[in-house]
Amino acid sequence: MENDTLKPNVGGARKIARKLLKDSKVVEIPVSLQKVLDHVKSQQDLDVVKYNFGDKISGMLVSIGDSATIGFNSEHAWVRRRFTIAHELGHLYMGHTCSGTDNAGNKEVEANQFAAELLIPLAFIKKDFAKQRDLDTLGKKYVVSKEAMCRHLMECKIL
Repeated sequence: MENDTLKPNVGGARKIARKLLKDSKVVEIPVSLQKVLDHVKSQQDLDVVKYNFGDKISGMLVSIGDSATIGFNSEHAWVRRRFTIAHELGHLYMGHTCSGTDNAGNKEVEANQFAAELLIPLAFIKKDFAKQRDLDTLGKKYVVSKEAMCRHLMECKIL
């Protein structure tokens, strides 16, 4: 049983996202989520499907054996769908599973950190933020929401 007082492994989540970017040969912004997904699919059985989950669910990961499916809410804005898919990839790559005893809060933080680093790599945003501080402009460049951009900049202590 996990200890609920353990802190989320933020550094580990970011490190795994950076490795996935490298392995996917992503070298420019905006990150091609399709390129990342194509790489993941070349390594394992993954399906990504759109679904109308209603207002309360952004996405989910279902993993059975060596197969996984990411479902994302087809009704959400494109930037949110991108983040949701990246978030669910985070759960997959970090080996998160659901059970009554695990610390879901920490897993959500880790998946969010993974997604933010995957879509807004620190190596790129440090340079871009030095040149451009407008969060709307940066969000558009990285194809993420202004909120996701702001949170990542604050969590990385850039803002």
